Amino acid sequence: MRRTWVWILAAVGAASLAVLGVSLLLPGLEELSWAAGTGSFVLAAAALALAGSPRAPSSFSSVPVPPPVPASTPVDNRTGDVHGTALQARDIHGPVTVYSPPSPASSPVPGWVQVALPAGQADAHELGTHDALPGSEGEGPPPYVTRDVDDELDRRLTAAATAPRGGLVLVTGASTAGKTRALAAALARTLPERMLVAPPEDADLRPLPAWLKQSAVHAPQGWVVWLDDLDRHLSASGLTPALVTELGQAGAVVATTVRRERLDSLRPSTTDTAPSAEGVGYSVLKTSPVTVRRGWSEQERERARTSGDERLVRAAADERFGVAEQLAAGPYLQEAWESGPDSGYPRGYALVAAAVGLAQAGLSSPLAREQLQAAHTAYLPDPPPLPEDADRAWEWATQQRSGLAGLLVPADHEGRRWRAFDYLTTQDRLPDAVWHAALDAATDQDRFTIGVTAYGAERADIAETAWRPLADQGNTGTMVGLGVLLQEADRVGEAEGWYRKAIDQGDTSAMFNLGFLLAETDRMEEAEGWYRKAADQGDTSAMVGLGVLLAEAGRMEEAQNWWQRAADQGDTSAMLFLGLLLEDAGRAGEAEGWYRKAIDQGDTSAMFNLGDLLAETDRMEEAEGWYRKAADQGDTDAMIHLGTLLDEVGRAEEAEQWRLRARKIEEGE
Repeated sequence: MRRTWVWILAAVGAASLAVLGVSLLLPGLEELSWAAGTGSFVLAAAALALAGSPRAPSSFSSVPVPPPVPASTPVDNRTGDVHGTALQARDIHGPVTVYSPPSPASSPVPGWVQVALPAGQADAHELGTHDALPGSEGEGPPPYVTRDVDDELDRRLTAAATAPRGGLVLVTGASTAGKTRALAAALARTLPERMLVAPPEDADLRPLPAWLKQSAVHAPQGWVVWLDDLDRHLSASGLTPALVTELGQAGAVVATTVRRERLDSLRPSTTDTAPSAEGVGYSVLKTSPVTVRRGWSEQERERARTSGDERLVRAAADERFGVAEQLAAGPYLQEAWESGPDSGYPRGYALVAAAVGLAQAGLSSPLAREQLQAAHTAYLPDPPPLPEDADRAWEWATQQRSGLAGLLVPADHEGRRWRAFDYLTTQDRLPDAVWHAALDAATDQDRFTIGVTAYGAERADIAETAWRPLADQGNTGTMVGLGVLLQEADRVGEAEGWYRKAIDQGDTSAMFNLGFLLAETDRMEEAEGWYRKAADQGDTSAMVGLGVLLAEAGRMEEAQNWWQRAADQGDTSAMLFLGLLLEDAGRAGEAEGWYRKAIDQGDTSAMFNLGDLLAETDRMEEAEGWYRKAADQGDTDAMIHLGTLLDEVGRAEEAEQWRLRARKIEEGE
């Protein structure tokens, strides 16, 4: 058949501990392997048995859900949701007196909820768009230019708005690609009457569903929760898939943006082994994103050229850069920063480089001047030219250029906290001094993100340093992440200890991870038991993983039942497993139905699978359409299959363009 089973397993996890760092997404592999999820691990060899032909198994990871009841409870007399007083007991001898303490008053609705306004009236600049170069007559921002992704954005927002469980729409792209403006414009088109709330970066969002319900009279059409630069909200917000569902039940759609490099460093992806436990792997980032490209297409440029705005016309004429990045003066600011040492400002350059490096390390909090000065020496040239004095360096780093922004931009009205302009990046490996400076400046919330970033950068030593204090404080997410680190380092006894500590606090992903650890040591019965405990507590990824484990043991009916249960709860990977199972059984119509259900939730691999199914049934035009949709979302295998299809119909030049694009992505260009 094709690499479909590979995609499914990859969609729910990452590489095996035995082959860390090796991609299992290549078609044609015939080896069976253990697959390790980034926060949960499970046998993936069942793919071979299910497919009936040699296909490479990949891996999958768990998405944490609410904690389970401890497995050691001898009597199951759970009361479920209780509002008031509940008593659970075994044998009672003698009188019982129950005191019901008064319910604490709910926290007041914060001001940022009370000042919500209709999404159609929201100002894009206030929502986070970059300033644009002023026109010759000083006019405001240029008009919005229709982007190629607008139809997909409208579809995603409409689907989330009509789903009973709500949804999260995630838009990604490079800095100054225009993602914030595109999402704001889509909200104005599709959900203009919904009330938009924009939480501050340090807001805990867990009480938000209750606040929205209290304020429902002010939002008869529902709500939009706006989270620009999602990575800056994750640590404090408590945002999880379960909370997204709660917000949906309160009538809210979550609209988010995240820069591509932050998504890549934090997302529990199909080939990255970053821990994906609650709060560590940031499981909401698994949402299939809509990508806004920095480089504008010819169609987009033509729309800019005919806009009538002189700034757009000039920007569209220069094809070296995207239109939006030129309007934000991004290339000019990057050039000014990189030329700092040569123009007599080596210390100013180093101050900006320190801000860039600390942000890339995962320090989301803005920084004081003193913190930047403490870290900047790592970026002074060696041997350094005579650096300018500190005040002159600071003035150079913060002065506005082109009337827009400085290389360092203030994060508060008083100018006490600063960030690097987010267009500025470096591909250099972060110096040890910057990692340690990030840890020194980090809050507990920042330690989460720094650990995840360090893990992705193969700095397990920094990740362990970041997470261990939080694990010692009882944070279950970092207990699981620390367990993953230790397990990979063959410190299996320590890893098992951390998993069991997290299990004692009811963490389902720890159950799943412990199951894998036990399976690796051939304690299969215990392993299945822990997988099952996690699945019994409602963890849909555990259901999927248990299904694979059962299928590998030849217990196909049980496996299908678990996949069905997970699919019924909206798990797209389970939908794909069912689709593949039905397709292999010759029930192509039912398989197509499951693929389309997964596609409705934005699953890119389902687009690929549907394309393959259609191609195998000679529905080539439809197949091409779905391959293109998957390819446009960055699916390199879809690009390759699209190339093959185009070759078959005589469009060799276009086919080669898609294969070239896939090679460039795979090679990191």
